[in-house]
Amino acid sequence: MGWGAVVALLGAFLAGCRTRRVLAVDSQPPGALVRLDEEVIGNTPLEHEFVHGGKRRLTLYLPGRRTWSQRVDLDGPWYSRFPLDLVTEVILPLGLEHRFPFEVRLIPDTGAEPGSDAAITDFVERAVALRRAEAEPPEEPGEPPQ
Repeated sequence: MGWGAVVALLGAFLAGCRTRRVLAVDSQPPGALVRLDEEVIGNTPLEHEFVHGGKRRLTLYLPGRRTWSQRVDLDGPWYSRFPLDLVTEVILPLGLEHRFPFEVRLIPDTGAEPGSDAAITDFVERAVALRRAEAEPPEEPGEPPQ
């Protein structure tokens, strides 16, 4: 067996034992479209294996629900950072797995952000309409509306 075959077998062995980084995203209700930074990675519930950690943008979309977006930290534990990762992933590949679970509750979209002028105006208009409905006397049966 030549050196090329030995290097190929060694590379295959080391690649099979590298650390797995898994982003696990679930949402209530399920079925939300998930983006990691600018890449669509699937729908919830999902498990997505990734290579590069750090600060990333996680975004969930679901029609009829507010979009949820947040910067998340996908750095592993202390032993998975440079230079220790050279030992745990290259020299002594242990086949570790780092899971990053996110459970997101998507709230219904009313069309207005809470606390915004549109939300306050909508609230006041509904309150006025309810007061008018309470103040008006009920119609008598058989009388045409005026």
